Amino acid sequence: MIKANKVEKSVEILNDYFSKIDIVDKSITKKFFNDTIINAFKKNIEKKIESNQHKQNQYEFYDLFAGAGGLSLGLEENGFEPKIVIDNYKEANETYLFNRPNFDSANLISDDIRNVDMRLFTTLPLVVGGPPCQGFSNANKQRKENDERNKLYEFFVKTVKLVNPPIFLMENVVGILPYKNQIVSDFKKVGYTTNIYRLNTKTFGFPQNRERVFFLGIDEKFKLIHNELFNIFSEIKLDNSYSFSLSNAISDLPQLDAKTKRNSTYIESAEWGYTFGRIFKNNHSYTPIINDKNQFEFPLLNHKSKFNNERDIEIYSLLQEGEKSDSPRINHINPYKSRDGIFKDKFFKLSYKEVSKTITAHMYYDCHMYIHPTQARGLTPREAARIQGFPDDYLFLGSPNEWYRQIGNAVSPLIAKMIGAKLKMILDRIYFV
Repeated sequence: MIKANKVEKSVEILNDYFSKIDIVDKSITKKFFNDTIINAFKKNIEKKIESNQHKQNQYEFYDLFAGAGGLSLGLEENGFEPKIVIDNYKEANETYLFNRPNFDSANLISDDIRNVDMRLFTTLPLVVGGPPCQGFSNANKQRKENDERNKLYEFFVKTVKLVNPPIFLMENVVGILPYKNQIVSDFKKVGYTTNIYRLNTKTFGFPQNRERVFFLGIDEKFKLIHNELFNIFSEIKLDNSYSFSLSNAISDLPQLDAKTKRNSTYIESAEWGYTFGRIFKNNHSYTPIINDKNQFEFPLLNHKSKFNNERDIEIYSLLQEGEKSDSPRINHINPYKSRDGIFKDKFFKLSYKEVSKTITAHMYYDCHMYIHPTQARGLTPREAARIQGFPDDYLFLGSPNEWYRQIGNAVSPLIAKMIGAKLKMILDRIYFV
């Protein structure tokens, strides 16, 4: 009965979303949606629920500032189970819940962490999260030292103190490093020794140049084995057996044109792509890594292009792979050429042979810095999600622009999975040796 109710609720969400969509070329009909797409989701959701019933999760965790669930994904794949999840980002919360039919929606708190009743927290093995990073970002040239978002990590510290887990993990952008001494000191005051790790997805052979900082804290009551535990995590840098390029990540996806109709958020077609596309068979060298299968057949999700005007489409067409705003090919049409010292990367065409530049939430506004290598358009949300390492059956909810924001703000599930394996080893050492 519980399984039936969860499937029914998911189908209701899918139908509500599809009702907003206008497929102008009638290439996908309501009948196809009901007969093929809905049925594929039903089977997938039922399989997830059934699989969870036989799963023996050893460790529960709290995920603060969870977003769309990139960090949670990596932990879940290593036997962890989220107990309480907190974020005040409505669309990301919807995405998090939809993709976890086994998770009780009552345990996701959609609110500012500063408003949360701390009595909800009990002792668990792990607290993780990534406080909002805009105040720390190097991209924010006018950031203020007293930006209140810089202080949200203090609520992470407060939660760690209350929960008193053996370990915690906090993630953020590299721009947080000037504050590292203060952060380490704050955790020291509540009884934790903290090590800092800079990890880049490309170092591990994944198709993105994405560097992030991870603060791993261990309760000082385990100080006799601190070195051993930190060494377990440090060995993550040895786990780099892949060598994927951008081509490996996205070249198998269907070709699309840039959308040329303004104010057309929910207008879709075969030319511009779909929220719910036709069944797509993934059998690429990269897709088994993100889907954990050799072959994976499922409706192609969130693969639709963004609006561009004629000038931008021409610029996209003229640029060669790896070229940017200072290319002479676009000098006659570049609206930023008088300020190319500032906007030299305003336009950037990705190269199939290289890894992608860092996927960011800026794609919410435009994809000028994420031009497809061979098609005159920006990357789609599904392509961005592929690069980040989200599974192909992971549906992003909210408006298409919100999909970009959720994907860009997420911890790469690929890195999260590797981190999750190390955290499990650390907790196994604490609890079972």
